[in-house]
Amino acid sequence: MNVVISSYVHWWNAEAAYAAVLAELLQADGHRVWVLTRRGTYNGAQLRARGLDTLTDIPLWEARPLRLRAAMRAMAEFQARERVQIVDVFRSRETPWHLLAARGQPDVAVVRTRGSARRIRGHWLNRRLYRDGCDGLIASSEVVRAQMVRALKLPPERVRTIYYPVDLPKLPTPEQRSAERQALLAELGLPEDAFLLAIVGRAAPEKGHDRLLEAFGTLKQRHPHLVLLVLDKRFDDPPAFREKLQRRELKLGLEQNVRWLGFRDDVRRVMGLADLGVIPSLASEVNCRVAEEFFSVAVPVVAFPTGALPEVVEDGVSGRVTRSHQPQALAEALEGLIADGALRETLGAGGRREAERRFSKSRFLAETLAAFEEARARRRNQG
Repeated sequence: MNVVISSYVHWWNAEAAYAAVLAELLQADGHRVWVLTRRGTYNGAQLRARGLDTLTDIPLWEARPLRLRAAMRAMAEFQARERVQIVDVFRSRETPWHLLAARGQPDVAVVRTRGSARRIRGHWLNRRLYRDGCDGLIASSEVVRAQMVRALKLPPERVRTIYYPVDLPKLPTPEQRSAERQALLAELGLPEDAFLLAIVGRAAPEKGHDRLLEAFGTLKQRHPHLVLLVLDKRFDDPPAFREKLQRRELKLGLEQNVRWLGFRDDVRRVMGLADLGVIPSLASEVNCRVAEEFFSVAVPVVAFPTGALPEVVEDGVSGRVTRSHQPQALAEALEGLIADGALRETLGAGGRREAERRFSKSRFLAETLAAFEEARARRRNQG
């Protein structure tokens, strides 16, 4: 199958990562893949680093009418020349221009994949574009799918939910994990009985670090051996907010119990050495990559009920979902797992099974190819 993936994203966010993983898996499966992106962007650099073919000279993001018209003509010519069969669009802005570029080409099916927390507007034009224009519709989670169905008045069967996939590293033996954990504790100057909580993500207001610090301050009074590891994935933290967090940390007397590790080349390894993962996000989370990554290393997760987190983190199966977004609710959920090692082990094993069953790359690829074939059939029938 010849596939174009439209990912005109500047930075490296959840949508960009979803598109990149899809392109990688399609290419590895023997399909011909091109990714549309913008020249000079971090997203483009990430795509090329993965060995993917990028197209940067078809600017369907253009606002100037003449240049946009030329870009649509170039897109149509490329589709015809390369015998493109699927165009998978990841942003709303370019969707109508891709539909116009595919007009008159019955072999080109246009799929819209939506993985954004932004509210979808249900006006008549969007309803027309999605319901009548797109040949296939994919949502990154059930919460996104429900938004699309409700706002656009779509038949529920028109939208497929396909979760972001996670790779599955080989788990260390208990002896290997113990040795690696001791090495990490020694590196960080922590005692052998330290209980490690880990949060992964840039320090921004919507990520909930401040509420986690409040909960942590409560827990530390009863569990002085608690340590919070704060990791990120190369994102730049807003300096003012991070400084605010560190001032709050000092006020709560947590400076000896919090380690700001920043970005490390072995982020997943450190995640696998933690006792619990914490995701106290207050917004977004429609692609819950971090939760799945904790699952892949058999570490249970405690999460706020935000976005798709309640559907990804199954309460009592792979972790706990708090009853509210308040620090006290987070502290209560963490307390129960800190005190119950057997339950942590059970939930960690459950998370690994979920990673293997629900979020594997093989399942992601199979479901996406099925969606593509369904879109091609719909296109042929409409032609």
